[in-house]
Amino acid sequence: MIITAYMLPALYEQKKVSAHDMEEIVRLLAHAPLLYDDGLTIQVQDFIEGLEIELAHGVRGAVIELYELAVQACRPFADPSAYEQFQDALGLQAELWQEEVLTLAEWMEWLKQIAQGQRKLPEYNFVSMLGNLPEGFMIHDFHDELRYQLEQNPTNAWAIEERNRLYAALGAN
Repeated sequence: MIITAYMLPALYEQKKVSAHDMEEIVRLLAHAPLLYDDGLTIQVQDFIEGLEIELAHGVRGAVIELYELAVQACRPFADPSAYEQFQDALGLQAELWQEEVLTLAEWMEWLKQIAQGQRKLPEYNFVSMLGNLPEGFMIHDFHDELRYQLEQNPTNAWAIEERNRLYAALGAN
């Protein structure tokens, strides 16, 4: 059993939140921020209203705790391009959660650290690393490229190292 300071991961581990409901909760965590051009105006209600499930009374507070962290993490991103990078990171984190690379507790801690300025989004100079790239190439695209490199050569030391650095930068331990 994992010890966590957050309610939702504990409820999920105790099977008080179904896998289906958790997938919906995480889907909104990654998608609700896409409704805005910056992180200044999104509210917890934007997440809650987008849910396509009914939250049990005992689960609602835990979900609100998650979405409050998400809102706080959005706030530092007043600049639309930085906010777009944050949105991209959330999308990748949702994928990593589904693949069980990133736990919900790790993700929530990452959101808290982003909100408090203790952690920054991963920064890369993709052109110097990979050469000419399409406009708008971001972290999720980089992850896809690393995955492709590892499919071609599972022992590619550079791709393994960069993937591990990326996962750590996104909160996976």
